[in-house]
Amino acid sequence: MDAQRSLNITIDDTSPIIRYQPLSLFTLDTVPDPLTGWSPICGAKTWVCDDHSAHTTSFDGAKFALSFFGTGIYLFGNVTSGMSYDLTIDGNGVSNGLNGNNDTEPQMLARV
Repeated sequence: MDAQRSLNITIDDTSPIIRYQPLSLFTLDTVPDPLTGWSPICGAKTWVCDDHSAHTTSFDGAKFALSFFGTGIYLFGNVTSGMSYDLTIDGNGVSNGLNGNNDTEPQMLARV
């Protein structure tokens, strides 16, 4: 009989499997504007993001999506005051967060 195996994989915010909508409006000569959509923030202050990168937005209705096969998912991030989020898996609402705090450290937002 096969033993059940568990494997955790961390997907960075810069992974191409994450689809951000809408992306902010910017070019190589301008700064991303989080009011217009998702904006990358690179810790190295270059266009090549490092492991300290993040994506941010102030755009109402912004979303991101990723496809995966598995039995669970953990979502880490921050939700600042006055912001909220909804987590939907396979078309079912499974979690939401309202009125986050101003903590800049990532928090576990959901475990499903």
